[in-house]
Amino acid sequence: MAQENQEMVRLWDSVPGFDFNKDVDLPEMNSWFFDGTHSVPLLTPMYSWFWIRHCGYGSQYAAETLSMPRYKGFTLRDVEGSDYIAMRIVRDEAEVAKRTAKFKEALIPWIEDFDGIWAKQRKELLAMYDKLKAVDLGKASNIDLVHHLWDMISTSRRMWEIHFMGMNVSYAAFLLLEDLVKPYGLTSESPEFQDMFRGFDNQVFQVDKKLWGLARDAVSMGLGDIILKSPVEQVMGKIEQHKSGKEWLKKLHAFLAVDGWRMVRMMDLNEPYWLEDPSVVISPIKAFIKKGGDYDLDAMTKKLAQGRERAIANLLAKVPKDEKPWFEALIKLGGKTGSYSEEHDLFCELHCHAVQRRGFLGIGRRLAAAGTIDKPDDIFFLNPDEVERVLGAPEFHKLQYIANRRRARWEYLNQRWPEVKDLTHPPVFTTRKSLEEAVGMDLLPSADAIIIKIVVGELPRVRPELKADIYGVCGAPGVAEGLARVIMTYSELDQVQKGDILVCPGTNPAWTPVFGLVKAVVSDRGGTLSHTAIVGREYGLPTLVNTFTATTTIKTGQRIRVNVTEGTLYILDKK
Repeated sequence: MAQENQEMVRLWDSVPGFDFNKDVDLPEMNSWFFDGTHSVPLLTPMYSWFWIRHCGYGSQYAAETLSMPRYKGFTLRDVEGSDYIAMRIVRDEAEVAKRTAKFKEALIPWIEDFDGIWAKQRKELLAMYDKLKAVDLGKASNIDLVHHLWDMISTSRRMWEIHFMGMNVSYAAFLLLEDLVKPYGLTSESPEFQDMFRGFDNQVFQVDKKLWGLARDAVSMGLGDIILKSPVEQVMGKIEQHKSGKEWLKKLHAFLAVDGWRMVRMMDLNEPYWLEDPSVVISPIKAFIKKGGDYDLDAMTKKLAQGRERAIANLLAKVPKDEKPWFEALIKLGGKTGSYSEEHDLFCELHCHAVQRRGFLGIGRRLAAAGTIDKPDDIFFLNPDEVERVLGAPEFHKLQYIANRRRARWEYLNQRWPEVKDLTHPPVFTTRKSLEEAVGMDLLPSADAIIIKIVVGELPRVRPELKADIYGVCGAPGVAEGLARVIMTYSELDQVQKGDILVCPGTNPAWTPVFGLVKAVVSDRGGTLSHTAIVGREYGLPTLVNTFTATTTIKTGQRIRVNVTEGTLYILDKK
């Protein structure tokens, strides 16, 4: 193992200046927390370069622009394709007071017109993406491709600035409100609290409704059995041969022309986007066919919205009159966590990364033709600095010695993830005595809702008297019992059956159609504002998050029972 660790240090060098250095980084920041929400499966080196640099910078940009009271953003380090996060906490109370005053002023425009600000930002994002899409990658000169590379880098950087502004203001409002309701006996896991943040529509759900329409059309045109009974990779070919196939495919391509710039996996570049490979939308369409019936999320959203108004009214009835305006402002702004959480994924990460994938595959084809790398997708095992170094005249350079060794290591770790993760990727690197102490000293004082409520997530409260097999955090309350279906990646989603309990590392917007098919959702990571929890609440599903060990402890086919309200999971069939 000592030799393997030595090899690990030598091989993984994809994010210069941001690779984790235990001797330097630990004394500086004390605790570095593993981000299991975004880096499982492990990130490719190319994406890690963007994520580690620009995501960290984006949080710092928003924290300083908004004058977040207790932290100056987070910083990231790469550990073999995963990221570890450390918080830049403001510990001087005099500085906190000054920042708090500025922060309240910065919130006012967002409270008054969150939707208007976000609409302008969406327009800016789409304009940047359109500029990148307009480049003819096949006809571009090598120098044109260098400029395209630089444009992709600047677009990514600006995307993360925009991404964190809306997130910080809405999520901070949620966290502030959570603190204010404690005297009323509520926490973010309380059903009465969560009810105030349910019943919001968003663009992701509208895209899902279009997918449901495609599923309904497929059934009415006699294509349902082909989609249900064929392997996903064969469906498109079989549909083409059906008498109604061309008509349905025309509808599918019309849908993709509008909504196809969307990655399958939110946090990487190495899997196809919808427009690139239309077969990837077969899994969500299959889920809607399995479920059958009408698209009922509209009715559920309306019902949840009514419950939201009742929950808000119940809380405000208890609040002193002079405090109500601040409560109402925070509730209004915190309510954007639901809609913005999903929409920013669509317009920020999913769209941006699809355009980046297009660009890098074009550059990869140029490098492969010149013999600089073996095949176009080897580019995802390089970083932009290495690509820039050779792109002007790639025929003079060979980068296989970098790309091939990194690919081999990445594949090895991902294939052996369950057995190596605790050894190579512990939950925290820290100078503190325990994970709990690290969270208490180096995470919670930041008051950063994004890290506390999504990336690291709240820690489960273990109550031995309940004798549960697994403990987690209440993402959406409720109780359910059924057969477990362990799903690790999007490509396995077509295995999910109606009435299953989905057990997964975490979810992203591409998974949302499956929520209408299952009884409950259990995830390894995430918090009360993670995608998994937010969508679980909108679908009215019991959703248990941040269990840490669900996918490695539970096996598909085991009967399990979750009591999410109390944060417990029981394995009823332990054979």
